[in-house]
Amino acid sequence: MALQWCAVNTKPKKEDFAARQLEAKGLEVFLPRISVTRKRGASKFSLWEPLFPGYLFVKLLPEPVQVQRVNWTPGVRRLLCAGDTPVPVPDEAIALIRQRVGPGGRLTPKPQAEFPAGSRVAVRHGPFAGLLGVVEKPMSGRGRVRVLLELLQRQTAVEIDAVDLDRLGWAGA
Repeated sequence: MALQWCAVNTKPKKEDFAARQLEAKGLEVFLPRISVTRKRGASKFSLWEPLFPGYLFVKLLPEPVQVQRVNWTPGVRRLLCAGDTPVPVPDEAIALIRQRVGPGGRLTPKPQAEFPAGSRVAVRHGPFAGLLGVVEKPMSGRGRVRVLLELLQRQTAVEIDAVDLDRLGWAGA
């Protein structure tokens, strides 16, 4: 039997802890991360969060003893299995994720791709919370997006912090 990549479901917010515990057991672990910007009050900050919250990948032999070894690891909820057999994640999928995140296992999204012109958005926070709009102009270097909102029975352009928006789709869809 050959080593294969498998997905591990972790306890909430315990991806890092579970990864360290699995590595301490001598297993190869892959926990890809993504840069996210959060806003608290008037300040914005960036941090690295798991690309797949609640999951990480581990390379192991697909044997019952290995399943138990992973499942009994602190921070782990369970190894994803079909019956008693771990479900393999294709090496090609892991290679593609590794290629996207780079050598440090960290992905920095391109802001322009997140809110392209013409996409529909919902405002999550701030004075316009709850309103829907259409992106007029993609993100600026300051992390703001120009959005057309329906205000006072007319469309008004407003610049809003990207962290306060959720992308919904395309305006024509």
